[in-house]
Amino acid sequence: MTAAIAKPVRQTSLSYRLLTTTAVVLALISGIVVLAIALLLHWGPEALIERELDVNAERVVKGLGYDAAGMPDRLKIDYKMQAAYDALRVDMVYRILDQRGTVLMSSDHVADAYAPDGLSFNPARRRLRLVRNGEALQVLTMPFMHGERRFYVQIMRSERIHKVMLGSDSERGQRFAIAAALIAMLLFSVVVVATLHRTLKPLRKASAAAAQIQLDNLSARLSLDGVPTELAPLFNAFNLALQRLDDGYRAQREFLATAAHELKTPLALMRGQIELDQSGNRAGLLMDLDHMTRQVHQLLHLAEVSERQNYAMEEIDAGDVAAAAAAQLERLAQRLEVRVVTAAHDTSAVVAADRGALFVLLRNLIENAIHHAPAGSAVDVDVSPMGIAVRDVGPGIPEDAMPLLFRRFWRGPHRRDQGAGLGLSICEEIARAHGWTLRAENAAPGARFVVAFPSAPAA
Repeated sequence: MTAAIAKPVRQTSLSYRLLTTTAVVLALISGIVVLAIALLLHWGPEALIERELDVNAERVVKGLGYDAAGMPDRLKIDYKMQAAYDALRVDMVYRILDQRGTVLMSSDHVADAYAPDGLSFNPARRRLRLVRNGEALQVLTMPFMHGERRFYVQIMRSERIHKVMLGSDSERGQRFAIAAALIAMLLFSVVVVATLHRTLKPLRKASAAAAQIQLDNLSARLSLDGVPTELAPLFNAFNLALQRLDDGYRAQREFLATAAHELKTPLALMRGQIELDQSGNRAGLLMDLDHMTRQVHQLLHLAEVSERQNYAMEEIDAGDVAAAAAAQLERLAQRLEVRVVTAAHDTSAVVAADRGALFVLLRNLIENAIHHAPAGSAVDVDVSPMGIAVRDVGPGIPEDAMPLLFRRFWRGPHRRDQGAGLGLSICEEIARAHGWTLRAENAAPGARFVVAFPSAPAA
């Protein structure tokens, strides 16, 4: 089977991503700001003219006085505004009209209403732009009521006076505003880049520190000094992963040292027996070989169940697996004069598990109970939706031995076989891999090992 060639993963630095994203966002913001300024400077004067004409029209209407017949005959406005109308008769004009468009009052003493060339007064035309003597004029026509009569006020401002009021260098102001916005965005970009560089400095230091960690020295940890709060959980998680890796590495080294010691002793005994016993003790050698074979077999089992990827989960009935494990140990139970009793339940115990791993767990628990059960007694195996319980009626578990039960290569004093002391360790690994809880307790009489499924309520 040909292995597929993995494509190289394209990697992009975090700094590049942040800077690229920031640059794009800043470019969009800059464009929006410049566009807003340009629109404001282009349409702003027109809006200001409209506003100025409306305000002046309202002030003129408010300052009108009327005669006994209800016709406007005088105007009372503030001094500054009156002075402007008197001094700037060409650039600032108000005219009061009746419904027919006849001028009743005007600041420039002209009897004609403002209207396009060749056309008569039309009150529907609210805004006009006229050209008189080469000068552009902006005119607003606004109706108002006095009693039951409708009148109109026309306010005229020349574009010349508006340029004076708004500033004659508006184009230069527009260019200045755009340049100021671009400079502000550039300065903001520099600040952002500097801030990102300073913020990512702990991450670069942590990357350099992580690169120095070697397999023979896993005690190093990433420093949290000066790390932003957003990156602190990542650093803590990495340190915890290193701690778990260090603990697992230490446990593996201790396990290898213990396994080497366990295998070294029978090998030395076999060598000495072969060298000293000229007649040869074939039965003894075979017994030692069987013991070593069992140790190697359990070591392989322990290595296999310690790797999570070796499990193939499926929905299985734990009761069927328990019956198969009990059937395989039937000859051992008969030789030791022990009965294995499997309890029957109306509800099947269907769990998500690896069939082979569950079989090994149940076989080890049942085998351990058989070796500790007295002759003529029974080992009870109870499988329910809540979990699995295996009980014997032997001498029970001494209190000082309870913490050592699941330690690798530890063997109880009442065991009647020459096991390697790995069976319960294998069971614990299988239970942990499935998310189950394995515990041991004294049942008075005897001992009970319980595997609790996660959906089962706590006992």
